[in-house]
Amino acid sequence: MVQQLKASRSGTKGHMTRSIGLINGYANKVMNQQEANSLEVLEGKLKGLYETYVIASRDILEKLRASKATQEELDEEQTITLQTQDEILGARAIIKQKKQEWLDDERDRRLLTLFQATNQASNLAANQATSQAQMAQLIAQIVAAIPAPPAPVINVTAAPAPAPAVQSIRLPQRQIKHFRGDVLEWTQFWESFNAAVHSSSLSNVQKFDYLK
Repeated sequence: MVQQLKASRSGTKGHMTRSIGLINGYANKVMNQQEANSLEVLEGKLKGLYETYVIASRDILEKLRASKATQEELDEEQTITLQTQDEILGARAIIKQKKQEWLDDERDRRLLTLFQATNQASNLAANQATSQAQMAQLIAQIVAAIPAPPAPVINVTAAPAPAPAVQSIRLPQRQIKHFRGDVLEWTQFWESFNAAVHSSSLSNVQKFDYLK
């Protein structure tokens, strides 16, 4: 019975090893949307395989103890389990790192697009010949460039520990006209935002917070 369980677990371990090898290949890759999606698929596959592996290992250990196995056999089984766990932790570290790299890069790209569109809108607003259609298009670009909140990172082996409380930073109070999407109000809004925020010494991220 133990040998059958070990044979079944060995097959699962083979699939895990292939998945871990593919995940390790991401260590030096520059992430893009397609790579991020593929890595997420591998993460889910590895998670399912490891859950199956853990159940099999627990059953094997129980059978060994019930059959009065020697301490050497028990130690060998424990060593196999720990080695596999180390491999999983290594793969999980790569997944976490590459996901964060992708989220950081995507946020930077969207922030850059946001401020480029905002600057362009400022220049167009100063031109009386700017059409409402042009302004509406730029406003749409600005809204689309607002970074989305990061997706949660799913651990492979255990539930994540509670995140430490993040200390909020109080931004200076500034009087800014509220923009409701009417292109006719854009010029007045931009003049208010430019004077109070955009031309200030605040960082780009802090300036972005005033647009939320």
